[in-house]
Amino acid sequence: MIRAIENVLTFFIVIVLIILLLNSLGPFIANSIQPASERLSDILQNTWIGVQHIAHTGSNSYHATR
Repeated sequence: MIRAIENVLTFFIVIVLIILLLNSLGPFIANSIQPASERLSDILQNTWIGVQHIAHTGSNSYHATR
């Protein structure tokens, strides 16, 4: 019985600590989302352009004009 109470208290203490950590890191996370999404977008765009060059697709390629 005491072990179950310890487990419940430990669970709630961990939840409270996670909430406090998220509250303290909230502004940092919110400010980091936009630059990270822009960088990810640039990476995906450049990867797609690279794949197009490797596969020779696009409007200026040999295969598109045949």
